[in-house]
Amino acid sequence: MKKNKTAHGASRNLSCAFLLTLCLVSGLVPRPVSAAPVALAPIVSGVFANGNGANSHWVQVHDGWQGPSDFSQAYSGISSLQDATAALALVSDDAGFMRGADTVMSTIDAGNDWFNQNHAALWGAANMPPLFATGDPLQENYAAHVWGYLAVPAAGEYNFGVLSDDGFAFTLWGANASQSMSLDGLNPPDRWGFDSDISMQPGLYRFDLVGYNRLEAGVLNLGWWYGPTTSDFEIIPQANLYTAAPVPVPAAVWLFGSGLLGLIGVARRKARGMTSD
Repeated sequence: MKKNKTAHGASRNLSCAFLLTLCLVSGLVPRPVSAAPVALAPIVSGVFANGNGANSHWVQVHDGWQGPSDFSQAYSGISSLQDATAALALVSDDAGFMRGADTVMSTIDAGNDWFNQNHAALWGAANMPPLFATGDPLQENYAAHVWGYLAVPAAGEYNFGVLSDDGFAFTLWGANASQSMSLDGLNPPDRWGFDSDISMQPGLYRFDLVGYNRLEAGVLNLGWWYGPTTSDFEIIPQANLYTAAPVPVPAAVWLFGSGLLGLIGVARRKARGMTSD
């Protein structure tokens, strides 16, 4: 897993620190330095601009729940993508299940109280996960599965940024191929993007996103870079998210995989600064 540490870490000089501060103050998010773009063809071509959001499934487990990973077996809790997959498969009468929620998200931007109280100054405040209300106790040990379709509005080179704490897996499907990235284990909040920009045409692309939190801060956020400058990053708007394709999708598309199969791939962290839980 390659990591781009531009403007990151205490050892950086003042000019890097100044540039990072300028980006944060002005709301800019530096785009990942990209290799040659890769091409994804839309599943359905056309312009779609009336999205209804994204599907989501959320599960919180009791603190003593043990997932399949070695770390969780030793210390309990959701500590990896493997644990997150197991937690998301739980139902209400399973041991360790605490609460769950199935909802349509208008945007993919969810962070708990700990994240908003300690990291919003750096990353921006997030909406509460569907499992909780602001001020609820025990906003830890939860996982989310978010899926649906992205509508790309115009031809160009795009990249996608996932802000997570503790980890995530993201897969994007076109009609011809797919792109995946993931971050496993326990990690502080950070935003990651693909190593290469993606050349895309207007139309629908399918996506699948899994994220999880063990202790303290938790966040899951999906945005994109869609233009030539660092100012072109935004959380993907509801208008560009669909719970289902508005027109039939060719059956062959599903051969690329579905559900939680996007747990492998190469991601590179796009540094905007790192903080600790």
